[in-house]
Parts: sequence; C-alpha cells; structure tokens
Amino acid sequence: MKTEILTDKQYKTLSKKIINTLEKHYKVIPLNTLKHTKYVLRKPVYITIEREKDIFIASLDDIESCAYADTEFEAINLLCEEIINIYEDLRNDRQNLGVLPQKWLSYLEEVIEYR
Repeated sequence: MKTEILTDKQYKTLSKKIINTLEKHYKVIPLNTLKHTKYVLRKPVYITIEREKDIFIASLDDIESCAYADTEFEAINLLCEEIINIYEDLRNDRQNLGVLPQKWLSYLEEVIEYR
C-alpha cells in the first residue's frame, strides 16, 4: 500500500521554496568575455556563482578553478584573470602536463582564441 507523505500542492510548494532558496545562493551564468585584449572567448563558458554569507565565489568547474571576492563583479573579474593565468601556464608547460591538466588545456584551447 502506497502512502503519500505530501499532497501534490504541498510537493509543488516545497519544490518552489527549495528552488528559490538555491537561486539566492547559487546560479550558473554564461561568461562571454575574459576582459583581456589578447584573449577572446570563441564561445561562452558557463560559470557558477555562489554566495556564502558575505563572500561571492565564481568558479569554472571545467578546469577546477575559482575566485573569491566581496562582490559578484569582483569574483568574476578575478576568475577571468585566473583562467588566463592557468591557460598561459598550461601552454608554457605543455610537454610536462599530466592527464587532467592536458584535459584542461584542451578545453581552454577550444574556447579561447589568442590575438
């Protein structure tokens, strides 16, 4: 015998509350630029913005990179700098990369154009 814990209305209400709570602390947005004259994104990359109390965390999970700041804008800018630094480091040490850093470099070469 099946026992319902929540009615359909209660389930929908609870689902909306959970989604609203998550949206206040976590969102995924497209990053269309690295804000740099030499590096241009060929296509948007999707980054995660999280809010933990008074700190914003911007992260690009594809290369396991993140940046922390007091504002969302600062966190995104710092993440852009971090992405460029990782890209440059990986390109300069291409011969000595392990499996995971090779995957990161492949991904970055796919999305970043050097001008």
